[in-house]
This record gives sequence, structure tokens and C-alpha cells, in this order.
Amino acid sequence: MPLPTVKRRATAVATGLLVTAFGLAACSAPAAAPSASPSASAPASQTRQVETNDGTVTVPANPQRVVALVNAALAYLDMGGKPVGITEVDEGTLADLPAEQQAAYKAATNVATSSGEIDLEKVASLKPDVIVIQTGDSQYGKIGDELKAIAPVVFLNQESDWKFRVEAFAGAGNLLDTLNQQKVKYQQLTTSIKQNYADVLKTAKIVETYRFAGAEAGQFAINQSLCAEAVKEEGIVNFEASAPMSFEQIGKLAKYDLILYNARSDGQPTAGIQPLLDTNAWKLLPAVKAGHAKPVYCPWGRSYGFMAKYLEGLDQALATLPKK
Repeated sequence: MPLPTVKRRATAVATGLLVTAFGLAACSAPAAAPSASPSASAPASQTRQVETNDGTVTVPANPQRVVALVNAALAYLDMGGKPVGITEVDEGTLADLPAEQQAAYKAATNVATSSGEIDLEKVASLKPDVIVIQTGDSQYGKIGDELKAIAPVVFLNQESDWKFRVEAFAGAGNLLDTLNQQKVKYQQLTTSIKQNYADVLKTAKIVETYRFAGAEAGQFAINQSLCAEAVKEEGIVNFEASAPMSFEQIGKLAKYDLILYNARSDGQPTAGIQPLLDTNAWKLLPAVKAGHAKPVYCPWGRSYGFMAKYLEGLDQALATLPKK
């Protein structure tokens, strides 16, 4: 799934935002680690410091109006955030989210233009207390000054560690209590899976199949989700490298003891993966016939909440395999 682009809207009003600054500009020093102090009931007049890829940023401790842009949107929604403005999430990804996250998304104002660019005038009209954004450095460089003229900006780039990012977004949106709850659950699941399935994980061959709703006909990929990448980084499953495959290559999955496939938050197959599951070649795979093909939830975003849901699915899937 290609990452959304962020482009500067070249209008006189957008340019004028540069000289009508009323927000706090971020410092230019590089960030070393996220930092934010919890204050769930802090008065609006209080502030906190958040470390970003654009330096240390001062934000309201209890912001009431947050705009979430580009890839910050999904992580912010997953932590219970209710942004006043948001950039568009594709329909397939949106349909896979829990109902409460879909509702929060639909309640927010879409601040993108018809061509998918960020509408700086619309962002400014929402009078945000803080703006959170995850995008590439070059893309942010085109609009960063305009955004900082509107409100304090918490910017994290695509290369930053996902744990760094969610800490920063949670600090910016006063969502630290939810973040900490999700983090505890994620850490508990990581530990329990490693302990409970230590022998199985050493010997079982495990693969994840992944396919977007807009994928080319007859194409899918293995081990492509962000969750699979994180699980590998945690040392839980040593997934092979991500690779594209065609439906004609489904037979190559016969060597695996456990096959995971992407599902919605309710555990049902996503619209994208369903064509793969409907093929006769899939149904004839040994793991599928043995009941060892299982759904796992992982939208195209990273957060402790999303990861914990993925680990729950992995836990349930591993439970179907015989222990050595």
C-alpha cells in the first residue's frame, strides 16, 4: 500500500499563513527519545514537552482540538483520539477498523483537497491546539513552516521507530493513559507468547499472507504487514523476508505449518484477502485443510493497540498447533 503524499497547496492564503503565525514553532535539534509527562486532567493552561524529529515542542497538556495528518491518523485513532481534522484514510483500511475508530474518523473534518493534498486553509480554519503528522522529511519540509504557523506541530518521519512515534503522538494528544494501558497489554502478550510457545516457535514454519483491497488481480504478498515486521523485531516469529507472490505460486505455501492471513478487527477476512482464500489452490494447502490457517488483524498503521490485537490473533493461531 503506497504511503499518502503530502503536498503544499500553492495559494496566496496558504502562503500568507507564514506571516500570520500564532502557534509555537518547534526547535531544530534532533530528537533522541520521546518524552511526555502524563496529566490526564491537566488544565488547558498547562503545557508539556514532546520530543519529535523536529526538536522539542511545547504543546498544551490538555488539548481540545487536534489535527492528525497522513500516517499519524491511524495511530492517533487507535489510542482513542478524536481529532477535529484528519487526512483521508482509504476505504479498505477504514472498513477494517473498529466501529468506534470509524466513528471518530467520520466525525472529523477531512483536511485534504480533492487531489489529496493538505488544505492549509482548512487546517487553519479548525483552530487546532496541536497538529500531529507522520510523513517523509522532504514532504514535511514543504509544509512544515506553514503548519507551525497554525499550531505547535509534532512531526515524526517515516524512518523513526514506531514506539517513539506513538509516545510522541500520545503526549501531544493527552492520550498517555490509554497508551500505557496498550503498552502493558502488548508487553504481556509478547512475554506470554514467547514463554507459552517457546518450543513451537523453534520448530514451526509460519508465514503471513497479506493482500490489500486495491492489489493487482492475482497478486498477494507474504510477511508484508507492519505487525509481522514488528513481531520479527521482537524475536517472536522469525518471518522470512517480505516478498510478492502470484496466485499461481500459492502451492509454495504448502511447506508451512501455520498460515496467517489479514483480517478486520472483528476477525473476518478483509476484502483484499478474500479472493486468495476463495481459490482452490488455497483450500488444498495442508495447513488450510488441517485448520491451521488463521486470521490476524493489522491495519496499515503502527500502535501498541494494533500490535496487541495482532498478538492476540497470533496467540490463538499458535494454540492450534501441536506442542512438541
